[in-house]
Amino acid sequence: MNRELRRQLLDEAAGRVAEHPADLATAVGSGMATVRRKVVLGSVIAVAVALALTAAFVAWRLAIIPPPPPTLESIAVTSVSQSLRPEVTIPLTATGRYSDGSARRLGEGVEWASSNPAVATVNGAGIVTAVAAGTAELTATLTGVSGRLALTVLDKGGPKLAGVHVSPETATMDQGGILQLLAEGSYSDGSRGNLNASALWSSGNPGIVTVDGAGLATAVAPGTATITASQDGLQGTSVITVRTTPKTVTALSVTPAKLTLKEGQTARLEAIASYSDGSSAAVGNATWEISPAGSTVAEVDLTGLVTARGIGNAAVVASLPGADGQLLTGRADVAVAPSVKGIEVSPVGPVQLEPGKTVQLRAVVFYSDGTTGSTVDWASSRPLIAAVDGSGLVSAVARGDAEITATADGVTGNAVTIWVRVSPD
Repeated sequence: MNRELRRQLLDEAAGRVAEHPADLATAVGSGMATVRRKVVLGSVIAVAVALALTAAFVAWRLAIIPPPPPTLESIAVTSVSQSLRPEVTIPLTATGRYSDGSARRLGEGVEWASSNPAVATVNGAGIVTAVAAGTAELTATLTGVSGRLALTVLDKGGPKLAGVHVSPETATMDQGGILQLLAEGSYSDGSRGNLNASALWSSGNPGIVTVDGAGLATAVAPGTATITASQDGLQGTSVITVRTTPKTVTALSVTPAKLTLKEGQTARLEAIASYSDGSSAAVGNATWEISPAGSTVAEVDLTGLVTARGIGNAAVVASLPGADGQLLTGRADVAVAPSVKGIEVSPVGPVQLEPGKTVQLRAVVFYSDGTTGSTVDWASSRPLIAAVDGSGLVSAVARGDAEITATADGVTGNAVTIWVRVSPD
């Protein structure tokens, strides 16, 4: 028994003796019971305080340490149509699915590629242009995760035109503004085609809105007009309203603000005007130029279409007159990276393997600036015969023949033939 406890016991006993001098034993026992109750109560309070402090510490740790960011698990590539006719251009959409179950549209940083540029090309912004009849696989890659879309380019002849559609179906313009309309045809085989050049364009009220032979509409005066595109007895329309009081343009920006292209690739920029009423919209009457002037890195046409010419960096500047004669400008920074000129895969083959055996293939990528690399997408023509992983390791699965290919930026190297044979006993 320590000194403090003895002191408490004696104090309690003394008090009890003072109250009951005739019963010292009762006084001492009562005092000891009181001391025990105080000791137990103190222990319970100490345990409760410790538990509360522990819970507070855990909550604090959870608050200051955020959960890890979700990781990209897969990419879905979609388009308005998977069957096109030559010279048609459509945008692709890449949607990423993440480890936390969320999904979001992917933009900056996505690398686009076509497995067959002779059939269809795709630029850094995901814009596909149909070139010639055939099939091509379009790939979107981000942080090592890829998604693919199979595209078919049809012959110009064949299926019949089933419908004509004009977009946008409705639009509002300021007096003096211009708007490029798009006429698309839907065909009996489910494909789509651009009809801007072949359709007959007309305005139901040229005093309000005029339209030229390529579908470029110009707002003349306040009011509403219906623009019609006709071909083979079929029609599509767009209803355009010209505002009575034009809004004032207060600022101009360019989207995307940063653009990375390979040599020879193209991408279309948009000039976005901000108006005095707080709204914003793409404008078609901005003036485009490369900065610095005379740059050999890239060039831009009157519509904002950028073409990468040489490795390096440049700026594309859009300008538009604002209120009181003020010249408004917006810019996009363009970086041009070396393009893939060729891919060599070794060993060149053919390679004979027994089921269960492997062989390591290697790819050397040759770029336009003279440098080399090894980043490619590997594929097998018959994975059930011979499979290949992301490093080029080929595994023989079953008897038969297969071709292994390496692709980068739409360029495919020499195919390596794999013979899978069962050796005689």
